[in-house]
Amino acid sequence: MYRLVLVCLALVLSLPSVKGQTYQKRLALVIGNSSYQNGGALKNPVNDARAISSALQNAGFEVLRYENLTQNQMKKAINDFGLKLRDYEVGLFYYAGHGIQHKGINYMIPVEADLQAAEQIEFDCVPADRILAFMDAASTKVNILIMDACRNNPFERSWNRSVEGSGLAMMNAPAGTLIAYATAPGKVASDGESANGLYTSVLLKYLKDPTLNIEQVFKRVRTEVTEKSHGAQVPWETTSLTGGDFYFTSKALPADNYKPADAIKTDNTTRELAGENPELALQFYTSGMEKYDQQNYKEAITDFTKSINNNPRDFQAYLWRGHSKYNLGYQNGKKDNKILEEAIADYSMVIQLDPANSDAYFYRANAKKLLDRYTEAIPDFTMAIKYDPKKWDNYYYRGLTYYLLKKYWAAIEDFTKTIELNNTIPENYYWRGANYYGAQEYEKSIEDFNQAIALNPEYLDAYFFKGDAYYELKDYEHARKAYEFYVDRKPEPDIMMMVAHCLYNTRQYDKALTKYNEVLKINPSYAEAYYWRSHLYFNGLSDKANAVKEINKALALDPNNATYLELQKEIKQ
Repeated sequence: MYRLVLVCLALVLSLPSVKGQTYQKRLALVIGNSSYQNGGALKNPVNDARAISSALQNAGFEVLRYENLTQNQMKKAINDFGLKLRDYEVGLFYYAGHGIQHKGINYMIPVEADLQAAEQIEFDCVPADRILAFMDAASTKVNILIMDACRNNPFERSWNRSVEGSGLAMMNAPAGTLIAYATAPGKVASDGESANGLYTSVLLKYLKDPTLNIEQVFKRVRTEVTEKSHGAQVPWETTSLTGGDFYFTSKALPADNYKPADAIKTDNTTRELAGENPELALQFYTSGMEKYDQQNYKEAITDFTKSINNNPRDFQAYLWRGHSKYNLGYQNGKKDNKILEEAIADYSMVIQLDPANSDAYFYRANAKKLLDRYTEAIPDFTMAIKYDPKKWDNYYYRGLTYYLLKKYWAAIEDFTKTIELNNTIPENYYWRGANYYGAQEYEKSIEDFNQAIALNPEYLDAYFFKGDAYYELKDYEHARKAYEFYVDRKPEPDIMMMVAHCLYNTRQYDKALTKYNEVLKINPSYAEAYYWRSHLYFNGLSDKANAVKEINKALALDPNNATYLELQKEIKQ
């Protein structure tokens, strides 16, 4: 059992460094329809789609871009995207072109559509709900639907009756989804006079800003579009996003790709987007991120501090300064408690500025855990789970902390949740097995160790602890096989001793003696091996003379060991 604790501590203390934002696997489908064959051609959607695709690629998305699609082509593109999305954490759909609502449902109009009557809409167009259905089925953490499709409908004037109104209808956002409209429900948007539509041109501007989370991006877009259209176009969003904040750009882009957003005016009051000195703050933030990526944490801390001095309300700078201190505070197995306390202070500042930031709670908890403050870490992990309940890491590390507190059943619940969220990680089964072992549920622990081994056939620690579980059940044959798998690949004296014990317990004394001898060849100062060799000679082979020699060797190495002294006394009687 002692070795299980040591391995757990090693794993906790070697928590991976923060290497970018939470959501790494991103997939986007972008469609721009301009060349309508039966009237209503639009100038900007294809240009908008190209510009958005480029911006998303720079933000780490894999982008599927299509232009001027027919109905069948649109359906196929959506189907392909939906099936592929299952392997991603973030899904984004952007559509620019004609759109219309009918019977409360929003439809995208393909380029070949010839809508002579409203009754054709549901048969000749593509419902936006098709995208939402695929996103829901994919169980992605974040879904984003952007509809720049509220332009005037070119077909409506030929219909004998009117539909429910111009523009698009409001759609319900499933859990984890944000739906953005170029203008308010029932209203129409401008196609724009420049290379891009008004809405998309403003969206492109703020999407590149690494200091803005997704809600802030669309709020800035709404403010500026409203101002530029003199109130005629007011963008709209519905959201059910949960967990930590999502950023399109999680770190600063190179200087030649990014320029800070201009100040905007609301109610005749100028509001600077980045604080007291936005340009200087962003320069230091960018420099800090570059140094962080180079693992130059000391200089990164200096730059993030300068960024904070120029923008004390930017929680991102506090977050990354905290990450820098976290990594600097634990390097190569060595802890610097003072720096870790400073990291905790930065994460606390993030939480003060952004109370729902799950990453800040998560890393503050791990910093506390590095300082052996396990009880304090648990509430922070719980808050991280509250704001990001689909992130399996939150449950995983809380489970490890419960394990260190010997709260095995609480840990089992957490690791069961990690398996529910991600059943492909062998460590999830391994640590649930370790907690079943701690709770003395040895059969269940063996089942989990077997699952871990099925996912990673060379998972040596799982073999070792499976051997321990069998040993506790006194199934020495299965225990020996598990231990031998380990020592065949990594001949460690501790595990070789367990092989010898299994042989001893099944009265294979000669083989057990041979194995104890092998241990002592590797480590001649292994007192316990001498003790067990003495035990075997005395109780197994009835060889008192050799038993005396071996126990004396053990006591020479560990003269005050009560167990060794007790055996010596027994032999002398």
